[in-house]
Formats: sequence, C-alpha cells, structure tokens
Amino acid sequence: MAAFGDGATTPSRRSPDRGEPGLSPWRSPDTGTRAVPWQGSDASVSTAGTGVTREGCGAAMASPWEGDSPSGRGTGFPFVGRREELHLLAQALEQGPAVILVEGEAGVGKSRLVQEATEQAAADGLTVLRGCCHPLREPLPFGPVIDALHDAHPQFGHDVELSPSVAALAPYIPELATHLAQDAPHAPSEADGPGQPLMGDVQEVLRALSDVILVVEDVQWADTATCELLLMLARNPPPGLRLVLTYREGELAGRGSVLGAPYRRPVGVGGIELSLAPLGPGQVRELAAAALGESAAAALGRQLFERSGGLPLAAEEDLLVLAGRLQSADGHNPVKVGEALEGLGVPRALQEAVNGRVAQLPPAAAAVVQAAAVLAVPAPEELLAALAALEEEQTEDALVDALEANVLIETTPGRYGFRHALARQAVYEEIQGPRRRRLHRRAIEKLAGQELPALVQIAHHTRMLGDTAAWLPRALAAADHAEAVGDDGVTADLLQQILAEPTLPADQRIRTALALSRIAMRRVSIDTSVAALRHILADPDLPTATRGEIRLNLGRILLNHGMPGASAEIEQSVDELTDVPALAAIAMATAGMGNRSDTSTTQDTQWMDRAVHTAAESGDAVAQATVEASRITLLAARGEPLAQQLLDRLPRHDPDPDILRQSARALSNAAESAFWRGRDDDARTLLEEAEELARHTKFQWLQVRCDVIRLELDFAHGHWTGLEERIEAHAPQAAEDSSLQVEPQTLLALLDVAHGQWTRARERIGNPMTYLNMEECSLACTAALARINLAEGEPQAAWTTLQPALETIRNQHTWVWTTDTLPTAVQAALACQLRTDAEHLIEEAEQGIEGLDAPAARAEILWGRGLLAADTRPTDAIEHLEQARTVFRGLGRAHRAARITEQVGRLLLATDPARATRRLQEALDVFTRLGATADAAQCRRTLRGAGQEPPTPRRRADYGADLSPRERQVAELLSAGASNQDIAHALALSPRTVEHHVANVLRKLAVTRDHVRDALP
Repeated sequence: MAAFGDGATTPSRRSPDRGEPGLSPWRSPDTGTRAVPWQGSDASVSTAGTGVTREGCGAAMASPWEGDSPSGRGTGFPFVGRREELHLLAQALEQGPAVILVEGEAGVGKSRLVQEATEQAAADGLTVLRGCCHPLREPLPFGPVIDALHDAHPQFGHDVELSPSVAALAPYIPELATHLAQDAPHAPSEADGPGQPLMGDVQEVLRALSDVILVVEDVQWADTATCELLLMLARNPPPGLRLVLTYREGELAGRGSVLGAPYRRPVGVGGIELSLAPLGPGQVRELAAAALGESAAAALGRQLFERSGGLPLAAEEDLLVLAGRLQSADGHNPVKVGEALEGLGVPRALQEAVNGRVAQLPPAAAAVVQAAAVLAVPAPEELLAALAALEEEQTEDALVDALEANVLIETTPGRYGFRHALARQAVYEEIQGPRRRRLHRRAIEKLAGQELPALVQIAHHTRMLGDTAAWLPRALAAADHAEAVGDDGVTADLLQQILAEPTLPADQRIRTALALSRIAMRRVSIDTSVAALRHILADPDLPTATRGEIRLNLGRILLNHGMPGASAEIEQSVDELTDVPALAAIAMATAGMGNRSDTSTTQDTQWMDRAVHTAAESGDAVAQATVEASRITLLAARGEPLAQQLLDRLPRHDPDPDILRQSARALSNAAESAFWRGRDDDARTLLEEAEELARHTKFQWLQVRCDVIRLELDFAHGHWTGLEERIEAHAPQAAEDSSLQVEPQTLLALLDVAHGQWTRARERIGNPMTYLNMEECSLACTAALARINLAEGEPQAAWTTLQPALETIRNQHTWVWTTDTLPTAVQAALACQLRTDAEHLIEEAEQGIEGLDAPAARAEILWGRGLLAADTRPTDAIEHLEQARTVFRGLGRAHRAARITEQVGRLLLATDPARATRRLQEALDVFTRLGATADAAQCRRTLRGAGQEPPTPRRRADYGADLSPRERQVAELLSAGASNQDIAHALALSPRTVEHHVANVLRKLAVTRDHVRDALP
C-alpha cells in the first residue's frame, strides 16, 4: 500500500528556524536490572547503574525462622501453591523459541513463580538473564534488556565471534568487546541515537547465546523502545530464546497490551500465558505454618488470609512482623500467639507491615530508609548519606541496620533500594510533609551537582515539590537530553504529564499539545498518542487554530497507519485552519490524496488544486514541500507522467530537515506506486533515495514504511527464502490494525495461499474490505481469498468476494495497480457463466489505464484476454498469455509468470503436448524452487492427468522407510503448516486418504506435525 500520510513537523507558528526549542522526544521511564536472586513473592526492587533507575525484580528475602520454630534465620519463604502453574511454566521453558506471559497484580507472586521455574531450567544448563522495568529512570535504549545482557558474556564460548554491527552495543555493554570481530567498526556516538539497528544487534547477541531465558519483569512500566524490542523478539525470537515477561494488566497505561501492540504468537513459537490469582486460605495457612509453626498458623491463619486478601507479598510482610513479635529481643519469652496481631491495625495495610519494621530501626537507619524512599530509585551510599545528613561511618552503620532488618536490600553492588515498589511507597507516604519536601530539595541539589545530572529524576523531584514553574523547564531539559541519546519515545509520557497539570498556563498547554501531536507523527507506536490527542481535542477552551492543527496531525497519524477516521479528521481540520493558510494547504493536500474509496478522482483533484494554490499564497516553504509531496503521491498512484517531472525537481539537499522529510515521503510513495504499476527498477531506485533521506532526517515511521515496500518487492520477485521470518520480525511496535502491521500480514497470507495453507490464509486476512485506507492491501487480500474459492471449486463465492474490490477500483480509478484482482475476477466470472461481465471488466480496465504508465496492468489485461479467448480462440489466448508471461518475467516476478506459464501449458495440451509439457514443467520448476507447494501440486496433477508425468521406477511397496512421491508432497504441505483439509484441496484427495498419508509421513520421519519442516530432507 502506498504511504499516503505525511509525517513532517507542521510549519506554522514556530520559531524562524522551524525548530521547537525545548521540546524533544523522550521515552516513558523504564530500564532493566542485573540478575538478582530472590525468594520473596513478586518482589519489586530498584537497581541503578550510571544514573539509570530500575525496578521490578525480586530480591533475596531473609526470613527470621527455620523449621517449625521461629528461631534462627532461613533463606526465604517457602514456595506455596502455584504447583500447576509451575509445571506449565517449566514445560514451556523446555524448548525454544517460546514466549511466556505471566500476569497478575502487584505482590501476587509472579517473580517467585518465575524464579522457581528458571532455577530448574538453569540446573538443566540454560542461561538465565533478568531485567526489570521501573516507572522512573534516566534514558537508556532498551534499558532492561541491555542491562540483563551485562551478565551474558560469561556464557559465550571462546570461539564465539559477533558480527561487526554489534559494536553499536559496545557503549552500553562493554563486556561484549572481547567477542567482536577484529574489523568491527567504531560504535556510533550517542548523538546518532540507538535507532532500529540496535534491535537487530540485541537479537544477534541472544542468538549467539543459543539456549537462553530472558526474563523481563514489570513490563507495565516498559518504555516505548523497550516494548518495541520485546515485541520484535516475541514475533521473531531466536531459535533458543525463551522470553518471559511479567506484568500487571491493570497498570498498562493507555497501551492496553503488555507489549504496546496486540500480539499473536507466531507459528513455531511455543509458550504459555499465565494469570495469577491470590492464594487461597489453605495456601496462606501453609505459608504461615512454614514461618511460624503449625500451632501459630492454626490460630492466625484465617486472620492472616483476611488481612492479606490472599496476596502473598502482603501475607509475607505480616509474617515478617509476626515472627519478630513471637520472640523477645534475646530469643526468649515469646509473645503469646493470641496477642501477636495486636497493634497491627485492621484492615491490614502494607504501610503497617513495612513501617512497623522501619519504626524499630535506629534513627540514622530510619533516615537512610526515608532518603531511599524519596529518591525512588536505587542509590549509592554517598547519595543516601547526603540526603540523610549523615557522616560516612554513620551511613555505613545505618545501612547495615536497614539491611539486617530486611527493609532495604543491596540491589547491585554499592546501590541500595527496596525489595518492591509497594514497600518504598509505604515508607514514602509515612514521611511528614516538611521533611519530605526537604529531602526532595536535597535530592535536586545533589543530582544536579553530578557530572552527568540525572535530569529525569531532577524533574520528578521538582514535580513532587509542587513547583510547577520550576518543573516545566526541568522536564523539558530532560526531554532534550533524552533526544540527544536517541531515547525519543519518552516524549509522549512527559508531555502528557505536563498537559495533566491543572495550573499549566494556557500558552504552555497549547505549545505542549502541539508538540505531542507533532512528535506522534514521526513515531511508529501510536496507540497512546492517539488517545491523548483525542482527549486534547475534547477541551472546549482550545483555540480554533490550535484545534485544527492538532486535529490535522491526528488525521495524518491515522492516515499514515491506515486506520479509520483519518479522512473525517483531516477534512474537519480544513475549516478550523482558515486563519493558518500553510496548515490549511497541508490539510487540503492530505484530503486529496485518494484516501477514501467513496470519493472520486475529480474530488481528489479539486482538493489538490486548492492545496497548491493555498500553499503558494502562504509563502511557507515547508507547506509547499508537503503539498508537493502529496501531489506527487496522487499522480504517481494514478500513473500520470507528470509525477516523474515533479520527482526530478524534489530537493535532496535542503538544510531544513522538514523539507527533506517531505522529499523522502514523496520518493517512498512514488516507489510503491511504481511497484504496483510494474516499474520495479524505478521502484528500487526511488526506494533507496527515500531510505537515505529518512535515515538522514531520523524519520522513523518512514524508515519502517520503506522496509514494508522492500518486503513487497521481495515477495513479488520470488525472494521467499527467509521472507516469512523477516516479515514476522518487521515493525513489531506498530498497532495491529496499522498498515505497518496489516501489509506484512498480507504478504504472509499470500505466502500461505501459495503454500496451500488456505485455512491460515483466511484467518490472517479476515475481512479485507475493512482496510479502508489500505486499498492495495485490501485488493490483494480480496484477490487471494477469491483464488482460494476458485481452487476449492466455489466460483460463485469468488465472484461475490470480488465485488467490493471491483467497486473500489472503479471509484478510485486504480486500474493501474496490479493486485491480481482483474485476472482473478475474469476467471471467476467465466466459471460462473458470466462472460459478458468478464468482457466488460476487460474493457473498463483498458479504458482506465489509457494514456497512463502501467506496464504490469497492461500485462494483467493481456492475461484476462487470454482467459476470455481460451474457449473460442485458443491460438489468440496463447498469444495473449505468452505476452503477459513475457512482461512478468521481464519484471522478475517469478511466481506471477509461472502461474501464467502453467495456464499456457494447459491450453497447449490439446494441440501441442510436447510444448505443453515443457511449459508445465517450467512452471513446476519455479513453483518447486519457490516452495509454492499448492501450485506445484496442481501442476503435477495436470501433468499426470495428461499422461506426461515421468513414471516412477519403484512401486509403493519399494519405498520402505523413505517417503513416496505422494508422501513427499504431503510432507511439503505439512512443513508449510497446511491442515489436512488444505492438503485435500491442494492435492485433490479425499480426507481419509490425506489422513493415511499424514500418518505415514509422521511415522517415517519420527516427528510430530509441528516438526515436519525440520525433519524433511
């Protein structure tokens, strides 16, 4: 599908240099942690390194008991309940690749369950890496995963050598340096930004580790970049990777999905989804018995369950307090069991459990704990001392007291924090206001004095002081820093925080809202931004022009991603932007790019003419560049020669990056239009230019858009080896209904059709006409469904399926696009005895491309004419088909050419069997090379029916343990994931016969159905 949207920063009401001073992209807080052993349930801790905050992993929890008596100190709470979940999780970890999702509320025991399962796996030789997310952190690309990989290097063999590109990770993971190839280039500077390449580098490192478990906890706090990386790994995991993600569904912010976009486990990827519920009364009593002894558990078990609600973490907090109360300070004269719960308060609250222990600490230790609570992230001893106003020796003693009381833990060497976020929150809320404010002020002072100021943390502490005037510039400074290191996804979250501030001055609110709308246009992941922009538009006090610009940007975001509602927003913005001609011109041009199937080409032309005139009058260079790019998009999609003249005049070296982004957009859209029209060489040339400009201007969305076009070209040209894996790995961060996801999924469906995997193809496609802003995608999907109907002997269903697509082509005058719709429709019409309709279609198409540059569409018309003439004028039919075949072969579109070649062979069977056999064998060779098993099976069937298939030298009984030719065909279809029904249709066999062949294949290969592909020679 052509990328009809645009993603430039809007041009009006900005500073003269067209920049947005102080406003820059940054990502929502999160990063990772080193592997830390723990025994608590779902314990969330904060670890830090180089000013980066991390929280979410469990930590070692010592418990003051061992055996039935609360004397002595054990290593942790026993593992209670969850036996079934543990069994399922352990099974899921046995083989990779696997993606495992563990969901549950805070403290329900996610971390403990994962710890138990991964300890078993580690004992079996698997490498276990852990990273954690945190709601407040400094920018670090893919922080949780990057930090987890710090512990990976000892697992590499001495002979492992990573590719030079992985050197880009060196600034973040210096431990990898010894495994880089000698000719590895210098890593890019921070100014270059991490970008998409780092994702592939992380994937390569994980691939090199072979069997590895990567645990990332508290993914609800993951930033956009981390979600993008995790989603890519989940959709295209290295063979040995077991990806385990824990999260709290209720805290997924606006994403609605743990990975920021809908996720379906790919074929061949195992795993499981677990949702943990609180423990039952019996399980809480079992926990209490292990901690306090059977007699105490019998007396207190019911009360403990009622107080904790079955939440393991809450029950454990109570048990820590109870274990201390049931013994005196010297271990003698224990308190009576009946009096143990007195003073804890009802109802139970986590604050009581945590602060009960804090209250027993010496004053210096309590001061350190409060300092840690205010800092909110793991901190070094020096910083804690500064906030607590303690000397070095005092701080050391205070930390020892806090650690021994299990209030704080050492998260990583030299850094101290809480086991979990709830414990920190409990302490923080108990700090009296004046002291809390003084600690925040000290934190700002000390953090600002560091060599590399922790800007995000500084902004956080300023905000907690309630000083909005001071917070705003610091938040913007944090954004600038995040942008400098390429962590631009944080922008949306911070801007939304700013917008939520009720005391925000009106001018700041407008500026921030505009910045959010502009930033979102350049992003790939847009779910949260779209919701935020819709909320902003609901503000009745928003100035009309501002509303119009935000609405226009929202419409452009929706349009870029092929999502519904785009055209309505854009057209409404035109009226709201009357006083801003530059933006009005952009809105008009966007409305006139042929985005709707219910508008005519005349309406599109009228919009575009208005846009060109308005942009010229505005005198705004960016507006003029944006309109020109939209105009090129429209003309190129139609195949009008003027498009090439305008492309030649595009600026390629303008100093304004916004103008260059528009040039990149025009080149990208023209490249895809050239592909759909059959100018594949031109498409590749234009695509290379677009990719270069997109990289140069850091236009992330367009870079991904170019990747989609390249996938489309590779599919059309038969470059199918590894294509499915590349498609699955593509654009993991985009929403499921975004064009960046739908179009790659369309290619997978087309591969499924060729492989004979028709059931899965139907599932992938769904209803193709719901892709309102993705017409090429919709047309290709519709044609694919109709081809399946024809192959299954349902021509009337095929004809009915094609009608909405044909109506769209008529409305949009897009006969120039080669989407397989025309020849499929002709074939369906003829099979339904609708010859007149078929002839009319051909005439419409010929008129529709008259005077336009559309060589592939002309070939499709020839193809259709060949089908029309097959019954009455076979010689003419063969001539038409041979001409179409020549065009597609010249374009390098091997599969399309082979399909026509097979039809030529069928027509020749009656008059020239020898030539027919050559054509059929030629088509069969291509189908076999491509792995188009269904097409190959049909071709073999035709040859066999004509008596042209070479005889097999051995009888069936002679094959023994080897696969017979028929079993080989069945195995090939099985390897592509075809169902028994698919195989029956593809090979024209009965279901019972298919079952017999499938059983033989599985027996001879000694594998299950899912592993035929690996076992097939």
